[in-house]
Amino acid sequence: MNQLLLSNLFEQAVQRNSQAVATLCGTSKHTYEQLYERVCRLSNALANLGLDQGDRFVVLMLNCHRYLESYLAAAISGRIIVPLNIRWGAKELGACLQDCVPKAFFLDAVIAQHLTPFLPHLKALGIQHFIYCSDGPPPDGMVSYEELIKNASSEPPTVTIEEDDVLGLFYTSGTTGVPKGVMLTHKNLMMNAYHAQIGLEFRHASVYLHAAPMFHLADGAATWTTTWNGAAHAFIPKFDPADVLNAIQKWRVTNTVLVPTMINLLINHPEFSKYDVNSLSQTLYGASPIAPELLRRAMKALSCRFYQGYGMTEAAPLLTILSPDNHEHALKDPKRTHLLASAGKPLLGVQVRVVDEHDRDVPAGTVGEIIARGPNIMKGYWNKPEQTAKSLRGGWYHSKDMGRFDEEGYLYIVDRKDDMIVTGGENVYSTEVEAVLYEHPAVLEAAVVGVPDETWGEAIKAIVVLRSGAKATETEILEYCKKNLSTYKVPRSLEFIPELPKSGTGKILKTVIRQKYWAGQERRVH
Repeated sequence: MNQLLLSNLFEQAVQRNSQAVATLCGTSKHTYEQLYERVCRLSNALANLGLDQGDRFVVLMLNCHRYLESYLAAAISGRIIVPLNIRWGAKELGACLQDCVPKAFFLDAVIAQHLTPFLPHLKALGIQHFIYCSDGPPPDGMVSYEELIKNASSEPPTVTIEEDDVLGLFYTSGTTGVPKGVMLTHKNLMMNAYHAQIGLEFRHASVYLHAAPMFHLADGAATWTTTWNGAAHAFIPKFDPADVLNAIQKWRVTNTVLVPTMINLLINHPEFSKYDVNSLSQTLYGASPIAPELLRRAMKALSCRFYQGYGMTEAAPLLTILSPDNHEHALKDPKRTHLLASAGKPLLGVQVRVVDEHDRDVPAGTVGEIIARGPNIMKGYWNKPEQTAKSLRGGWYHSKDMGRFDEEGYLYIVDRKDDMIVTGGENVYSTEVEAVLYEHPAVLEAAVVGVPDETWGEAIKAIVVLRSGAKATETEILEYCKKNLSTYKVPRSLEFIPELPKSGTGKILKTVIRQKYWAGQERRVH
């Protein structure tokens, strides 16, 4: 049987495109032939260190070509990669390492500065090897990535891999609880590559910029498809608006993935107009809802084809796509503007439903929980059989995202269950209020949460970051909301802060925001 293996995907890309540019990273540049040799050497180096098939190795570092090589080494050797969030604290990192029990730890110079003093503690957890993935000599207690691969064989590893073998453990961001290791198999990720190829129209001539963090599958939506097409991977260490603009201009980037927060910062960069971004042909955005007004401004500024992708780690990650044609029609036809708030339609081969608390389909226009089924859905949660059974009950993944279908089959993401505010018996979905706030010309970012209220149970509170140089009062913005929202949806209070707390992927952390207002409360909902 021809199995769905990412090792086959990579090897076929090398056969077809051996001399094509594979990676662009700083001053480093490799062809697919060179990339394959480096990945084979890394795979054999891990074997020399005693890592067997099925063993885990964690990667905690900024974006670079070595990160991609570690993904590919897992794919061809049968080992399991565990990409970690670079913004985690000691508690989250420790819990993850105790959960997945890795034998090796990949880290770069930036991370090494913080972790070197803790190497004895990390070794006590069972980590045997610390691999330094930056140029120059490694700190004490670590081995050089480049020296490891230099001294290893370039022969392809000889292992037997099955499509249902786990390739990676992808820990959830932890915005609603303790991070869980999502087990994604070769088949899961291979099918995501199929889906992305169909839905995103990647080509051999594409140059994909890794601007979103590579530990997150918001970036992974395009990683394997770029490789499959023999297209070029370009890397910047982390998202920075100026670095993104410079990379697009320098490497003639054609494709990238950005979350809404990143798009907002990019188009509002003070020197945006000085850069040539004409090479950019398509941008995929997702990972969190986007306000329609922000989307309109971004489409005008970047002048490229926009795709919206909706999904989650457990879906490897894509479930739906809103196509560029939908975006364009929505802008041209006032009757279709509502599509800009849609996540599009399910990808071919993926089933998506909206259901009530008994998993029964709800009518079009009715809000319910989004559930999904397909070959891209995770194998389960690492070491968590009860949570796996609950999330995958009935053969469907239950997302905890709230949404609705319209009469044409477009999906609208309304909120997470945990983000719904119940005020005076009325359900208010925070994204609807946030969308209005984003339309105010002085507002750069906004988050809406429910806070305790003796009269209403929960009151709606807006947290706002103003644009640089802009001025606005609480009264002014709340009056604007009153003109554009039903009375019960208008925030009862507003607070200005300099910056919203965000995860490593750029998601606004409403859990962190809520903590201030619910401290001392036995429950965090009323």
